[in-house]
Amino acid sequence: MLQEGMQEIKRQFFTYRNGMLADTLRSYGYPYKVIFGLELPRIADIARGLSPSADLAEQLWEDREVRESRLLATYLYPASEMTEERAEAMASDVRTQEEADMLAFRIFKRMDHAADLLERLRKNPACRRAADALAAHLER
Repeated sequence: MLQEGMQEIKRQFFTYRNGMLADTLRSYGYPYKVIFGLELPRIADIARGLSPSADLAEQLWEDREVRESRLLATYLYPASEMTEERAEAMASDVRTQEEADMLAFRIFKRMDHAADLLERLRKNPACRRAADALAAHLER
């Protein structure tokens, strides 16, 4: 089931690819092997067609070489199912500022103990980007 879901998601990424944006992101040094160039509103549209699922979000997050997989994961991971331990692990795996911002905005700030999570992330140097992003979102 998850594999079929991933295949359909990848078909959507391919359908909506934007070569100009992908080329621009590559020129900025984005570290992914595959960049489809989808803008965030298009990723949000894809997410609206899917059910929130920690399992699917985890599979997308583990697809480290595809920008859009990582970003879509942040739309699908229910904040209510995110533990502080898993949040710290994801934060330490952040590859770009865009990922850090999306984790903080879409998941971390919605967690019951977001302030406690922020303190935990601040103690881990590998989580600096995510901690800074979460701090900015909690201040708003």
